[in-house]
Parts: sequence; structure tokens; C-alpha cells
Amino acid sequence: MEIALSVLIGIGLAAACGFRVFVPFLVVSIAAMSGHLELAPGFEWMGTYYALVAFALATLLEVAAYYVPWLDNLLDTIAIPVAVAAGAVRSRSAGRPQ
Repeated sequence: MEIALSVLIGIGLAAACGFRVFVPFLVVSIAAMSGHLELAPGFEWMGTYYALVAFALATLLEVAAYYVPWLDNLLDTIAIPVAVAAGAVRSRSAGRPQ
């Protein structure tokens, strides 16, 4: 049941952000760094400055891909399965809101 719930949450998160993989992680990183979200053990790395920069750059790459058709097609090809996996990881990373 827990795995099924994680998959459903992953699909919901992916659909909510347009199947873009890094937007939810960027939001989690910002929330963790600003003190609004306590991350679960093992996921504290998402609340570091390096993770914030990496997620921001990846998000910018995804947004920029809309203007480069071949890159957008490449990202769209891999985005759906990766977005589901990212949503599942995200659903396990949250501790509790502050």
C-alpha cells in the first residue's frame, strides 16, 4: 500500500508541474533552506546551498528547452518516467512542515 501511495503521489506531483522533473525539488530545497520544511533523515542534502543551485540550474535548463525544439523533445521523452520516480522520492523526503 505504501508503494502504491508513493507512486500515486509521484504521478500527482508530476502532473501538477507539467511533467517537469526538477520544479518540485527546487521548491523543496527552497522550503528546507528557508526553514519551512524539515527533511527526513537521509534527505538533508536537499536543503543545502549546492542542491539549491543544482535544482535551480536544472529547472532553468528545462524552461530553456522550450525554445530549443530538439532539446525539448529529448527532455519530454525521458520526463514522464523520471518525473514519477522523482515524485516518489519527493514523497519520502518530507519530514513535517515547520
